[in-house]
Amino acid sequence: MYNCTKNIEEILKEYEGNESVAQTLTNFDSYYAHTPSEANPNKSETLAEHLGLVEDYFKEIVKIHGLDAAIDALISDYLSKIEIGSLQLADCIKELFVHSICYHDHGKVNENFQASPEKMNNPNFKGKENPENGIGTQHSTLSAFIFLCHKIDEISKKLTGKEQIVAISAAVLFSYGIYKHHGKYFDDDYLTKIITDNRIAEKLKGYLNLFKTESDSSRIVNSLLKLEMVLEKISFTDYAQSFSMYQLLRLNFSLLTASDFLATNEYMNQDRIIDFGVLSRERINKMVKRIQTEHWLDDQGQKRNFNKKTYQDLDTLSLEKPISKSNKNLNLLRQQMATEAIRNVRENLGERIFYIEAPTGGGKTNISMLVALELLEANPELNKVFYVFPFTTLIDQTYKSIQQSLDLSENEIVALHSKTSFLKDNEEDDDYGDKRKNYLGHLFLNYPFCLLSHVRFFNVLVTNEKEHNYILHRLANSVVVIDELQSYSPKHRDKVIYFIQEYARAYNIRFIIMSATLPKINKLKLEIPVQNIVYLLPNAREDYFQNVNFKDRVAFDFSLTDQKIELDYLAEKVMEESQIYAKKDLGTVKPKGSVFTIIEFIFKKSATRFFSEIQKINNGFFEEVFVLSGTILEHRRRYIINFLKQKENRKRKILLITTQVVEAGVDIDMDIGFKDKSLLDSDEQLAGRINRNVYKSDCKLFLFDFNRESVLYGDDLRYMMTRTHISKEVRKMILETKNFDLLYDKVIAFKDQRNADTNFSGFNQYQDLVEHLKFRSI
Repeated sequence: MYNCTKNIEEILKEYEGNESVAQTLTNFDSYYAHTPSEANPNKSETLAEHLGLVEDYFKEIVKIHGLDAAIDALISDYLSKIEIGSLQLADCIKELFVHSICYHDHGKVNENFQASPEKMNNPNFKGKENPENGIGTQHSTLSAFIFLCHKIDEISKKLTGKEQIVAISAAVLFSYGIYKHHGKYFDDDYLTKIITDNRIAEKLKGYLNLFKTESDSSRIVNSLLKLEMVLEKISFTDYAQSFSMYQLLRLNFSLLTASDFLATNEYMNQDRIIDFGVLSRERINKMVKRIQTEHWLDDQGQKRNFNKKTYQDLDTLSLEKPISKSNKNLNLLRQQMATEAIRNVRENLGERIFYIEAPTGGGKTNISMLVALELLEANPELNKVFYVFPFTTLIDQTYKSIQQSLDLSENEIVALHSKTSFLKDNEEDDDYGDKRKNYLGHLFLNYPFCLLSHVRFFNVLVTNEKEHNYILHRLANSVVVIDELQSYSPKHRDKVIYFIQEYARAYNIRFIIMSATLPKINKLKLEIPVQNIVYLLPNAREDYFQNVNFKDRVAFDFSLTDQKIELDYLAEKVMEESQIYAKKDLGTVKPKGSVFTIIEFIFKKSATRFFSEIQKINNGFFEEVFVLSGTILEHRRRYIINFLKQKENRKRKILLITTQVVEAGVDIDMDIGFKDKSLLDSDEQLAGRINRNVYKSDCKLFLFDFNRESVLYGDDLRYMMTRTHISKEVRKMILETKNFDLLYDKVIAFKDQRNADTNFSGFNQYQDLVEHLKFRSI
């Protein structure tokens, strides 16, 4: 271990006293960083003022998110991987990490940047323009050049041998963040143009004379010009090769660009950001007390807090499972799952990855919330929570549930759906005007609870785009709940577990992974062994999935899968079964004369055709026929779901025609269902929308064969394995017994076989991209 001897605040204090522009730049107060804005029209901001603000925000962000320890751990791991290092080298790399942020705007000493009417319009530099400097009005290239020159000179004096080469390599890598801090992307080529273009280096060396240094600028530049040859000779990539360096660069870029943006925002809009959206210990304790002791979750006494009983009985509740089917026993099983998960997490508070495998309708979201609170309460460094979902419907639904359960204000929780960027390709982000209004809220997730999509979350983990990378630093010391893991394509699951375990380690993140059909991705054979994963419900299949209250809520009927079905015949079958079920009298939960039927198709076009087909024979039987697909507007989707949940509509006969948007987590309770068979876990997900609370009897899900699944799932390993390695009888058994390991074990074995085959581009090739810093390819 190479624990650095200084924290970031101490490094910044030394820098401000010895190396800041106020100490080293001749006539430092004559250089501008930003020109007046409408909110601050009186004076330009000097370069020294701006850099001071950037350093203040940098220091604050590091402190609030506990990043000192993460940076030290990454540096230590990096040096261990390359097997070169000392405490002096570790300290040097950490200083480079910090100083690259401090130096990011030094290039604004460019007289063209200062004099240009489109940039600073600084009267101090009128008539002093230099059209031959090779960079026009740019400042990022010059900033990287100045940083590299100063740092390589320092390194040459402090270190020797391989340690010197490692430190110089790190300086080159950190200079890339400076060079790209107004661009949109990190590219695969991380060697900056200033290293490979001797002519520019010669033209820029005069700027070094503006700084009060003891070193000779010509000698420094000559060293820089030899750098490419030196790095090539000693194989530069040997000293860049690790996940830890990949993370150090992205974290550095996140902190640089976030601090720069917040500092610029403060000057432009006179708006000091003081709330960084983290939970205090007092707030955590208040949430814990509410969940454990409050009788009601609302002021009207309508929303009962069932978790109070869970905590009251936590030490005494028997986990012996009920054997008869009833709503009371279903709720007992839900309480037992929550109890078992809490007991197990308390025994493993130091672990970082947790699995919640629970049946559909078992209360996974509630259990995950309780586990998250346990982790927050027990680990003082944890101070924020991310919930990650595959669908908008789940984001909205969970938002309301968590907000009410924890009594969160609008300033404490946010739901993010959009992937839209405010920047166009090749547009730089140093323009602050009216069009940047509300941009701050879009970029910085300053909320203790953040609900976002799978796509958006994994963009933060792997992206080369700056906008998503802004918030990377916020992941440190957080709890991340990933719901519906089965929605990830199996071809990416090795990458998923790789990033989850690496981020958990590097950023001290607690991951809670959950699903009703949970693939055991930790079984994958990776070069880096999968860390210990705690199963919070270790015997979930035997104890819960196969209990009659979950297993027998819905019976699967396979009679329509023997051959392709025609829509007219399917419509008649739906009508026939709905009429039969409507005659049942099950009391208030399903009055006589009512029926809630759902039918799901793989494609929207098929759903639309079926709507026309059922209308031909309906003759008023179904009082409402709804169509719900991914293209339905949000307010209409919300109306349909609320309509199905309103008690006064339970007496009606309703048909819901849908696509797969209702499968995962949508809280509706239908009586019977029909589904175009596809993936086995997809079939199981729809079954979870039927007889959700075990109040009813004789509920069925009829599977049929209409569309070709291969059109949508042809390259999905689950589909491939089901089609070629699993018989029809075994498919039935999987759905009836909920033993999805019979499928996933085959998928994992196939993935391992492919990854080991050098003829295929597998996980090892992907890991090479990460360790060789191929940002765009990743």
